[in-house]
Amino acid sequence: MSATALEVTVLLAIGVGLTLYVLLGGADFGGGVWDLLANGPERDRERSLISSAIGPVWEANHVWLIFVVTILFAAFPIAFAALSVALYVPFGIAIAGIVMRGAAFAFRTYGESDTGWQRVWTRVFGIASLVTPFVLGMCAAAIASGRIRISDGIVHADLVGVWTGPLSWVAGFLSLAMCAYLAAVYLTVEAVQHGAPELERRFRRRALGAGLTAGALAAIGLLVIRADAAVLWNGMLEDGWPFVVSSAIAGAIALGATYRGKERAARAAAAVAVASVIAGWGVAQWPYLIVPDLTAAEAAAPKSSLGPIVIGLVVGAALVAPSLFLLFRVFKASQGPDAELGHASSGSSTSS
Repeated sequence: MSATALEVTVLLAIGVGLTLYVLLGGADFGGGVWDLLANGPERDRERSLISSAIGPVWEANHVWLIFVVTILFAAFPIAFAALSVALYVPFGIAIAGIVMRGAAFAFRTYGESDTGWQRVWTRVFGIASLVTPFVLGMCAAAIASGRIRISDGIVHADLVGVWTGPLSWVAGFLSLAMCAYLAAVYLTVEAVQHGAPELERRFRRRALGAGLTAGALAAIGLLVIRADAAVLWNGMLEDGWPFVVSSAIAGAIALGATYRGKERAARAAAAVAVASVIAGWGVAQWPYLIVPDLTAAEAAAPKSSLGPIVIGLVVGAALVAPSLFLLFRVFKASQGPDAELGHASSGSSTSS
């Protein structure tokens, strides 16, 4: 049984939502990682830049995760149920990380400067920002690795082993590296806009390091896919290889632009490189939602449900897209070279 146009349309919407979550929310996670690793005399200014970059729209960025989960539940309830059973431990860790990260960011921002509690919340914010994308990457690999088995509607999955296989570990580190890479590239642009050349140099070096690390992990990931996920490997060879090539080329362009100080070109190329990884994963896994036992057609809701969902997606996009554009536009317009970077708890003024 092949997927219908309605099912494909909804899956494309989920793919777009997931990509936007990684490019926007993932960069927020990466900002938290750099916040945790901030050191030296510029530490407070680094943290202030990070807070300034993610502050106004971090809640909006994480709406994309809610979008993906909600549409998956409505359009592919069988897959949603199976994943909820098989991966409830890592999903629980990720949810706790998202909640703690948001709470820590808020408490740190509005707490008294240079107090013990603020330092504690700073660490919580950083650690949660590190753990969450790592675990989500592990979950993505578990879905594609074939470790989740479904027979006669019953999910068979080891409590821990299902999300801790070789591919999951590599995917976890790759997810973390991509988030750190995106954040460093975006923050380089932010530093330029703030007129902070020392921070610009710092985040440019970090972008180069994180980008090279992500590229190396992606190459290792291909080897692990070949050994640990036969279905995904075959799909990569047949249909997913153009996205692998696209990601490699865009990544090389991004690194070159970063090295030459072309921060806006680097930001665009980095986004293409990361988006290509996500697209390649989806295409290589097709037609499975959960490899190897559940296809999109088997997991889909009835057409009577999918039709209204597609209509809702079109109407929702028409309403939400202009609002999000305005949100980013307003906060971008409020920033300029004279924007002040003080302590990390200062108010936020812009978004990456």
